[in-house]
Amino acid sequence: MMNILKPIFLLALLTTNLLLNVSFANQGTQVSAQDGYVRETIPGTNISSAYMTLNNATSKNRRLISAASPVSERVEIHEHIMKDGMMRMRQRDSVEILANDSTVFQPSGYHLMIFDLKQPLKAGETIIITLYFDDESSIDVNYQVKGLKQKQHHHH
Repeated sequence: MMNILKPIFLLALLTTNLLLNVSFANQGTQVSAQDGYVRETIPGTNISSAYMTLNNATSKNRRLISAASPVSERVEIHEHIMKDGMMRMRQRDSVEILANDSTVFQPSGYHLMIFDLKQPLKAGETIIITLYFDDESSIDVNYQVKGLKQKQHHHH
């Protein structure tokens, strides 16, 4: 009788453990992204930048600590800052998203830099970037590729 109960007990224990892990995983960041987009690749380059708004619906501050995407081996968190009268870009280790608040990633501010693209990004495509947070959670975000702004030619 004991030989039959041992596997059943182990299975029950593993199932309970699995269910607990799943429920805790789902209680993760509760950080969401909206309005995500990336820039179309400039011809002759293999980099792009990504923008979005991160919303933190929790009562605790969260930090975005890294990002990854199938389109590139290297995605970094960056920020534009004004220094000595010049706009400079610097890499960040993380970006804090305050509790019950949002942080905007936009041109001339926080953004993701995507380096060494495996192929050019074209307007109308969608890519996925996974965002990783300090509480060991992550979210997959769909980013729409937006075209480069075309200068208007005025004929007089």
